This record gives sequence, C-alpha cells and structure tokens, in this order.
Amino acid sequence: MNPSLWAFLGIGLLLLALLAWLSFARRHRNSEVNSGARPERDWQHISFLPYIQQALANSDIEFLKVRGSPALAQRIEKERRQIALKYLQALRSDFDKLVDFGRALAVMSPEVQLAQELQSFRLQLGFAYRYQLIHARLALGIAPSNALGSLSDMVSGLTVRMEEAISELGERAALGSELSSYTNGGVS
Repeated sequence: MNPSLWAFLGIGLLLLALLAWLSFARRHRNSEVNSGARPERDWQHISFLPYIQQALANSDIEFLKVRGSPALAQRIEKERRQIALKYLQALRSDFDKLVDFGRALAVMSPEVQLAQELQSFRLQLGFAYRYQLIHARLALGIAPSNALGSLSDMVSGLTVRMEEAISELGERAALGSELSSYTNGGVS
C-alpha cells in the first residue's frame, strides 16, 4: 500500500478515536450533572425546591436530637447540607445555561440594546452575589431555605423570559415568512 494512504487511514482512525472519546466524556459529564434527570426537561430546579427546603428544616433535626442520638442528627444535617449544595450547583448550572441561551437569542434579535445588556449584567451580578451568600451560609451550617427559594425564583423568572423571547422571535419569523411569501406571490 501507498504510505500516504496509511497516513490518511491513521489520521482518520485517530480522529474517530478522538471523536468517540469526546462523545463519551461529554455524555459521562452530563450524566453526572443530570443524574436522574428526565431528558425532555432540562430545568428541574423548581420541582426539587420543596424537598430541599424540607431537608433544611430544623424540625426534622430537632426531632432526631430528641428521639435519636445527637450524632445521628449531626450526620444527617451534614448530609442534607451537602445535598443542598448540589442543588445550589444545579441552580447555578441552570442559570448559566439560560444566560448563554439569552446571549444566543440576543444575537438573533435585531433590537438588542445597551439597556438590555446592562440589565442582563445586573441580573448576573445579583445572582452571583446571592449564590455566594447562600453557599457560605450552607458551608457554615446555616439553613437558608428562604434564600434558596428566592434564587430559584430568579432562575424561574429568567426561564419565563427566555420562553417569551423565543415565542416573540417565532412570531416575528412567521410574520416575516408570511410577508415574504405574499410579496413573492404578488410579483409573479
């Protein structure tokens, strides 16, 4: 066989191996982040919020201290804080995805103005501040269940705004398509 053909086959196999590795690594990373997540719905934070708030409630821990052992109550409280931290990380991931999605929508929308960009920046700063505050409180053992709810509401509000923007872009595209077909139909 020709040496250049061997080189071509070698490079092709190397690229296929790299593609397979990247595909596996991405799928593995997504399964770690979204373990147990339904594939049709990526934004699940709102459905888990009541469970996280219940896990952070003092009543359960107090009950365990009285009826069980203080060591058991302390261990369960620590585990619940770890779960709340994972929930907080998932909220951050959802927020980051929405911000990235918003940037992509802004590129498609011709009416993006400086005021909207500043509002987005302010929202990101507010989220980052609240996120760090809640993270610190959880790390210190303080249960910020109300603060988690307000952070979840921020992400939910951003989700609603993204859905409205998509709907508006869809309506504009449909209107533009109708106008284009009308003008093309009227010319011929």
